[in-house]
Amino acid sequence: MKVWDKDGNVTERMVDVSKVDTTGSDYIDMFAYSSHLLASWKCPGAQSAVIRAGANQHGADNRTHDDLFGMNDWISVLKDAMQTQYDAGNLKGYLDYKQFWDFMDK
Repeated sequence: MKVWDKDGNVTERMVDVSKVDTTGSDYIDMFAYSSHLLASWKCPGAQSAVIRAGANQHGADNRTHDDLFGMNDWISVLKDAMQTQYDAGNLKGYLDYKQFWDFMDK
């Protein structure tokens, strides 16, 4: 993964997707993991679920560079996003998250 810091400097980070801990990883690791799941067709909705759940957690306009590196329990993040969609009456949004949540819960 390539990551740009606050000053625009690029760094590369290797992510072993077989070792990503969905209950304690940062956004970079989860993005790499979900990208792998999308590319391998193991869970095609994974990447969009991670992107949307991350935005749901912080608000689309309140994200900062530091949010990329904070450790999260992504099972809980997805569960919160699912609940938000359910409460809003958006069953499709709920089911989109649930597909990835079910995959990770195996």
